[in-house]
Amino acid sequence: MPDDLPLVSILTPSFNQGRFLRDCLESVARQTYPRIEHVVVDGGSTDETLAVLESADESVRWCSEPDRGQADALNKAFGKSSGEIVGWVNSDDGLFSRDSLERVVAAFAEHPGAGVVYGDAALVDESGRIVRHYRSRWPKGTLPLVSPLAQPAAFFRRAAVETGEPVLRIDLHRFLDYELWLRLRSQGASFVRIPKVLAVDRDHSQRKVRTTDELFGRESAQLVEEYGPVFGVPRLRRVGGLAQRVRGLSSVWSWERYEPAFPWHVDGRTRRLVRQVAKLDPVQLTDEQRRFGREVADVKRRPS
Repeated sequence: MPDDLPLVSILTPSFNQGRFLRDCLESVARQTYPRIEHVVVDGGSTDETLAVLESADESVRWCSEPDRGQADALNKAFGKSSGEIVGWVNSDDGLFSRDSLERVVAAFAEHPGAGVVYGDAALVDESGRIVRHYRSRWPKGTLPLVSPLAQPAAFFRRAAVETGEPVLRIDLHRFLDYELWLRLRSQGASFVRIPKVLAVDRDHSQRKVRTTDELFGRESAQLVEEYGPVFGVPRLRRVGGLAQRVRGLSSVWSWERYEPAFPWHVDGRTRRLVRQVAKLDPVQLTDEQRRFGREVADVKRRPS
């Protein structure tokens, strides 16, 4: 491998998701970029995870031991890695096409001052069928309640994380990735968008956004206390969301032009176009989350 190319570290936390893990490993192994290390830290799974890891390519470095949750596993993986560019891909997610990491490395080379490079994602169901296109963006001002970055499609420079501090905070569970982006922004990191689909975000019944709703209010309020009233609910949120989905129609129409790294599949064009515009996926803001958004907006409007 050419030594002058930057090493890319892909970090994968894992716990009892063996049925999805093989797809994740395959999506990294099929990348055309030549300098990759894949580090998997498993929290002591009791399903088929260990069998999947034992049969993985020797380029995958892994361990399985009890931990204190997803953030702790990511911090361990980060400590075991050495890449200049770091990506975090959960065991149920993956990289979208074979050239995803080529695009990421090229973007960092083109923008040497960038701390974070991110792209769009394809939301897939449990079987791997693409549900819709998710367009990432990083607003300069007020941020939405839910992270505007598709987490597996966001990559950061190792140098952007302050030496000695953990990458993720183990006291957070629902907002652990969002806090990282807020922290890097507060430290002056530049965010650069690649207008391409880079990753797969798998939606299933056990994913965190479905099972940790009770943490939403507490952790979001904690971040407001630490970073200020950074969140808000735009008045034209529904219109803006529709506009974002419409902008993804060109990708939805032509998914077939990509060379898959992850074993995703598509159905008929008419069905996927309708799903894209109508947003027929179940991950929605709850009434409690909207109430918190209104409270944050009220705080921002109060005179100092």
